[in-house]
Amino acid sequence: MNIKLILGLLAIILTSCSDRQNSSVKTTNENIVTIDTLVGSKIITDEIAGSAYRKRAIGYFVIIDNDTSDYTCIFSEYKDNGNICIDLNIPYFKATMPYRQRLEELKIIFPTAATDFNFDSLTGINFGRLVLSGDLAIDITKQYQQKFETSDKLQSYETVGQFLKESKLGSDLANLFRPYTITVEKVSIEKLFYASREEIFWGSKIETDSVNIPVKILDCMTWVKLTKN
Repeated sequence: MNIKLILGLLAIILTSCSDRQNSSVKTTNENIVTIDTLVGSKIITDEIAGSAYRKRAIGYFVIIDNDTSDYTCIFSEYKDNGNICIDLNIPYFKATMPYRQRLEELKIIFPTAATDFNFDSLTGINFGRLVLSGDLAIDITKQYQQKFETSDKLQSYETVGQFLKESKLGSDLANLFRPYTITVEKVSIEKLFYASREEIFWGSKIETDSVNIPVKILDCMTWVKLTKN
């Protein structure tokens, strides 16, 4: 056989083997980065107040590759009217995850919760203290100071509630609930004051650069009223 023909055939065979090997390596790498994400749940009894008025309550948490998140979001259904409410259940101690991660976990949790609860009856969120949201509270404080041109004066409760609805809090919730055609109708607040800069470090995990954190952080107890479109 012609020597040039033999060399040509060998080159084709080697190229084919190399392509198959590269294809095999790529598939293996894709399998390595595959992450299993599940949503776990547990029945809630006395972990939050109001058990006498609840029909049922379920806490949801994310499990990634058998690693269970330490954050649990609680959904409650009430006896008298069948309304569904969410308690974000943000802990009153040093949090282990930033606001951004908690928001991502809520996006994972909601589809599962929607199979257990009728989201058409979802009426509200108990947000808790604003300062516990960490980076969100920082962003909101900056928005507040820019809008009202002050770093120490507090507006009326009604004004701040409307501001929060239009702030990053409102926009993040709008994005979170958009797949369920639910919108923020109103934000109600109590105990409005400025928390110290130190308190936000104590109560939350922060991703914001410390040089960009205001000296005072807008804080209040926050409830969000939802409505089905």
